[in-house]
Amino acid sequence: MDEEELKIIKFSQQLQLKKIMPFGIPCQHILVAMQLPFPMQKYHVVLLLNIHLTSMPLLPTQRNHMVRPKRMRSGGSSSARPEQDEDYVPPTDVEEHPIESSRASASSSGAGASSSRGRRRSGLDLVPEVLGVPDTPLLKGLGEHISALCRNQERTPISGWRCTWKNVLTFYQVASPALRDALGRTPLGSFLTIPRIQSDRRLIAALCERWFGDTNTFHFPCCELAITPLDFVMLTGIQIVGEVIPPLPDISMDRAAALMGVSPATVASDSGWEASKVKLSWLGSILGEVALAVIDLDSPAFTSILRVFLLFILGSCFFMTDRSFVDSSFLSLMDPIDRFDTFDWGGAIYASILAGLSRVSRGGGRSARFFYPFLEMWAHEYLDPFRPTLRIPDITSFPRSSRWSAPCSKVDSHLLDKAREELDRLTMRRVTLRPFVDLEDMIRLLCRGARRFLGRRVAFSYLGTCEYFLGERVLHQCDGEFRIPLPPPEMTPILDHDAFMGEMRTAGVPIHHLAGEVVTHSFYLSWFRGVSIGPIMRPFSTRPGATEVGGKLVEKYFQMRPLLAILEEDNRALTEENARLRGRCATFEDPSVTLAEIPPHQCRPRPDLSFDFDADSAQDDDED
Repeated sequence: MDEEELKIIKFSQQLQLKKIMPFGIPCQHILVAMQLPFPMQKYHVVLLLNIHLTSMPLLPTQRNHMVRPKRMRSGGSSSARPEQDEDYVPPTDVEEHPIESSRASASSSGAGASSSRGRRRSGLDLVPEVLGVPDTPLLKGLGEHISALCRNQERTPISGWRCTWKNVLTFYQVASPALRDALGRTPLGSFLTIPRIQSDRRLIAALCERWFGDTNTFHFPCCELAITPLDFVMLTGIQIVGEVIPPLPDISMDRAAALMGVSPATVASDSGWEASKVKLSWLGSILGEVALAVIDLDSPAFTSILRVFLLFILGSCFFMTDRSFVDSSFLSLMDPIDRFDTFDWGGAIYASILAGLSRVSRGGGRSARFFYPFLEMWAHEYLDPFRPTLRIPDITSFPRSSRWSAPCSKVDSHLLDKAREELDRLTMRRVTLRPFVDLEDMIRLLCRGARRFLGRRVAFSYLGTCEYFLGERVLHQCDGEFRIPLPPPEMTPILDHDAFMGEMRTAGVPIHHLAGEVVTHSFYLSWFRGVSIGPIMRPFSTRPGATEVGGKLVEKYFQMRPLLAILEEDNRALTEENARLRGRCATFEDPSVTLAEIPPHQCRPRPDLSFDFDADSAQDDDED
């Protein structure tokens, strides 16, 4: 055994002791962390790990480190905890301090700009860079983007899903009328009425691979689409109105305990406090122990329970951490409780979704720490291939996401490769650019001016940092007309307090000078293909394994789609002709009808399509 093999074995033992390395870890991570070259094959490293790590005995001191400490019991609080959500993934110790990626600054000067590429990224939780992926004039650092893994049909690096929406709705459904009424009057009231969906994580992972923080938009082969502020309000019901939430200072455990209606000793004994953060499971145990179904407005603990409930919602759905804690400083925004309604929670949550998308798409971590079910809600409205088969026929429902009957089992969900393939072959015929165009009255009545953000460049504050909606890039989502925008500005997360940024946070700034004249979609597409990534999946015929034969069949299916469209049109014409003739031949007493007057239906000529599997695959240019 040579020296480098011994170093690998020693280093892997240390990782196992720290409980951060499972078996079968990619050998690139081990060698990069050891600053070794990578001449060894993967099976060499895996073989060494499985043989030596399982056969070599550990010292007694090492065994002591591997013993799991016992958990102290605390008054039966564990039994009162809600049922664990299947969307929840237990936290790991790998990602305690994730690195947030830099965001956009719409300031024309670009002063104070910073880039996430200049920051140090360490740890085995980050996605390794893929070499040899060229940049485009618009999108930079594509080797660090998770779309690079999609090019080789690798598994998605997203492994943690930090949203426990189910527990929130479970408590809300058993709450008393008085408590539900109090929650309904808060900015989060409409959100709590949305029926929970079982998230299709494969679809969400495929959408994350199409998100680019350079522009804060999705880049599909046919066009660029954004999550607009109007989309957020219409789908969640959370208004973007109120005072911007500033950076929040830490509060003491004594003050936090007083606001939650418990004693500091109880918080400390139950291990519910850590570094100015409150454990979500401890908050859930409080809600589980209280008789939520009978609590009344006159109860002395009503206001404290309302604060605990709101803090539980914020930490479970919107502002998650990898260790299942929520920042206790949110409690300062609930003192007094009516103060909670004066802040712009919609803008903060919207910004957190943009920040979470940019973080996970850039490989800044392996967990989705934002309200990721929103991506599925958004796809239901915009992307035809991902709409549920069942739809509630209610045109007045609000939020709009409550009208969809989402898949109720994993059988109805998408395979990752299938979702990737659908997005890779997306055309304008399968995209709804303006899903809310017929709901102008609802927008004016319920969205409180969220439409004013369309066609503008707007800054949204996210606890001291800024996320930006660049409206000039997606004007086609506003009026259906395509324009070619100027390159995006330099990006920075710094929240300036000058008049320019203040105007951007309230109503946005005009962007008429940042986009060109109206052009056809063909012209827009020719420009877009030169600056974006386009299709990123490898052709079926070049994929290894069993997908090669099936892939060729799928390619032929997409080649046959023009013929299928002609056949469908012919079938409709035949149906109409049959209905007309049946109307004329309703009785035998009509002397004007004879068999000679019924001409045979002439179908249009079919295109000559080859079924030779060795022929080159034709490109689908339906969007032209």
